[in-house]
Formats: sequence, C-alpha cells, structure tokens
Amino acid sequence: MTKEDYLKRIKSNEKDNKLSYRVSIIRRTLLTAVVVLVILIICNLSTSTKNIVKKELLERNYNFSKINSLYKKYIANFNPLSKKKSDDTELVSSSKGIEYSSSEDYLDGVKLNVSEEYPVKLLESGLVVFVGENEGYGMSVIVQQSNGIDVIYGNVISNDIKVYDYIEKGTIIGTANKYLYLVFQKEGEVLDYKKYI
Repeated sequence: MTKEDYLKRIKSNEKDNKLSYRVSIIRRTLLTAVVVLVILIICNLSTSTKNIVKKELLERNYNFSKINSLYKKYIANFNPLSKKKSDDTELVSSSKGIEYSSSEDYLDGVKLNVSEEYPVKLLESGLVVFVGENEGYGMSVIVQQSNGIDVIYGNVISNDIKVYDYIEKGTIIGTANKYLYLVFQKEGEVLDYKKYI
C-alpha cells in the first residue's frame, strides 16, 4: 500500500465517521420529537389522562441506566451517551476485580486497604449520578449500574468523570490513596458488599 492510498483511506474513514455521527444526531432528534409529540397529544385528551401523565413523568423515579440499556438494545448500534475513548482513557481487562490487602465493615459498606495511587476500575457499566464530597466517604463517585445497583466509590480522586457520563465496565474512574470505600445499594436498601467485590 502506498502512502497516497493510506492517506485516501484515512480521509474516507473520517468522512464515514462524520456521516454516521450526523445520522445518529438526526435519529436522536427525530426520536425525541416523536416522544414529545406523543406526550403532548396524550396530555390534551382529558384531565384524568393529564393527571396520570403528570404523576408518571414528574413524581416517579426512573432508572436511567435501564433506559440506556434498552436504547442500546433496540434503537442504536452504538451508545451516544458513552464517553469518547481518548488516548488517555485506560481500560482494564482484569477479571480479578478490585485488588486489596484487607477489608473491614465501614458505615453502610466496606473499607478496602489498597495500594497508594490505586487505579479504581468500574465494576459494571453505568451512569455517573454524583461526583463530589460525600459525608463519611470523602471525594466520591456514585454510579448507577446497568443492573440497577448504585455503587458509591469513596475516597476517589476522579479523572475527568462528570455527572451523566455513561462509563463502560473496567474503565479507570480515578485513584484511591491507601483506602477505597464501597457501598452497594438497590432502591434505597444497602446490599451485602461481599457478593460484588
């Protein structure tokens, strides 16, 4: 393959990527418009229908990771919420999970003794719902996993993770220094951490 052929192939790939991105934007825009239109039509039907829609949309707590997994399964071949993988995003393929020297119960979860500057890997794919100071756990990242379990990763200095980022399993979300706090919850109930680490 000559240098010119190689450069032509790169330009062709760039055009294909731009086209597929535009198509995905159009697809998402049309889907959003259809959903909004259906909601507006339903709201104009009757007072009781308006009350039902209001209750379902404004008062119900939705699990966005489940919505995202349904979107991935039925609507798109790729995940538009997924974080772009840049060169500095490190993916870990270890099947061992979190490596720690000892553990002890701590508040609602567990305190794991890890090495200094320990790279914290995401246990399951999910949506980031909180990044910041969390009482008792220090700087924390809370992820709503695709399986419906919320995980608090405490004492974690996060990379460039932001709220509403969808992150794949195994991605390093930050570093913990000597200790890592983990709490597993589902629908407000604390789960036994031993099943998940």
